[in-house]
Amino acid sequence: MKNITRVLIVLTIFICSCQATKTSVIQYCKICLDVEDGIIVDDLNSPLLSERRNNDLRVLIIAMLQSEGMINVYDKYELDYEFLTNNIIGIESTEDREQLNRKLNIKYILKPTVLNLREAEGYDVIYPSESIYPIPRSPQLNRSLLEFELIETATEEVVYKVAFNNSDKEYSKNNEDDIEFFNFGSSFRTLWSGAKKGSKFTVADCTCPKGKYLKRRKFWEKIGF
Repeated sequence: MKNITRVLIVLTIFICSCQATKTSVIQYCKICLDVEDGIIVDDLNSPLLSERRNNDLRVLIIAMLQSEGMINVYDKYELDYEFLTNNIIGIESTEDREQLNRKLNIKYILKPTVLNLREAEGYDVIYPSESIYPIPRSPQLNRSLLEFELIETATEEVVYKVAFNNSDKEYSKNNEDDIEFFNFGSSFRTLWSGAKKGSKFTVADCTCPKGKYLKRRKFWEKIGF
């Protein structure tokens, strides 16, 4: 019995970790990111998420960009002193963005947006003997859609826009009379995975020179982006 329990725990962890990300580049990157470029990661403020999860995602994106070598990535809330001393109110107005660029060397604002979340019901069952083949059903998949916009502070131009459609996988069990379908994940877990992959993809996609860019692009495409 203990062995069965262990197998189920391992299986649950494996299932929850199975994530797929489909990437759609809406606007190709117009700039060449340098590791020293200043970047502010904006709030998500998604009504689909709690305040805590919005904050957790922002912190994750900052950490991922830093792990990819970007050394000047900031949460705008940690720049309170710099904003105050330079008479900067926020990051939305033309005047403030000019000051961000000129006085604080913040070249870009990364604006993440959660466009959609779909929570799976978690369990489904079908009875082949009572159904007409093929059996119509919607897979038990959690999904999320996350968009990144990279805004240049000097020009206010959106220099890069990309969306990440993230989903997980379901588990099925064939019984004598029916087939059961399970999903132990959540839509937020797919969003978390998509934010990690999306941050890496964004740095890779905006890296120059061209030779390095192509090499990274092929790498990400090879593993499913």
